[in-house]
Amino acid sequence: MNRKIFILGVVTLLTLLGASQGSAGTLTFDFNIEFSEGTPPAGPPPWLRATFDDAANPGFVRLTMSALGLTDVEFVSEWSFNLDTALDPTQLTFAAVGINPAVPNSIDTGVDAFQADGDGKYDILFDFPTANSPDRFTAGETVIYDIDGIVGLTANSFNFLSAPAGGHGPFFAAAHVQGIGPEGEDSGWVAPGGGAPVPEPATMLLLGSGLLGVAGYGRRKFFKK
Repeated sequence: MNRKIFILGVVTLLTLLGASQGSAGTLTFDFNIEFSEGTPPAGPPPWLRATFDDAANPGFVRLTMSALGLTDVEFVSEWSFNLDTALDPTQLTFAAVGINPAVPNSIDTGVDAFQADGDGKYDILFDFPTANSPDRFTAGETVIYDIDGIVGLTANSFNFLSAPAGGHGPFFAAAHVQGIGPEGEDSGWVAPGGGAPVPEPATMLLLGSGLLGVAGYGRRKFFKK
């Protein structure tokens, strides 16, 4: 491998790593605290997980919501998220991916329009059925939506805290879990605990690592001559 190819590999690597700083790749929220002084779900946390992924195609973000830690008849009735304060949530569009086992009654958007247990204010609300129906979001299910409608939208656009509104929080997201307890009559509000999650530029990082290896191999070959 000649010197020009080695230099090109290094330049390409630096360009990709620089580009990865502007795109989150994947952003994951693990819901592991109950904040409303209600009843936490019976299983071990995290009870819910939300992953925003912008790596598949530029211009839209895939949201995967999983009830991975719920048990028995526990179900999600509301799930709220935040958006970058510089963006307008009412411009967002949502398209279901595949056949979702749970179908929300509505997906509503508005600036600080939705409260979770009277605490923080959120910009996006997935309102799921509470009646005992096939559309209820129950234990072990996963729901996937592609989010679009705003130029430059990335996974990191959803890495924002709720607006303060008294009570607990703020949180990056919140969800209401019902059907908790032996009789299924209890409920609790859950959220991701800890600090801000660290976005993972997965695709760019893997590609950059590969190029780094190629560039390093080329450098060794070049300096042996």
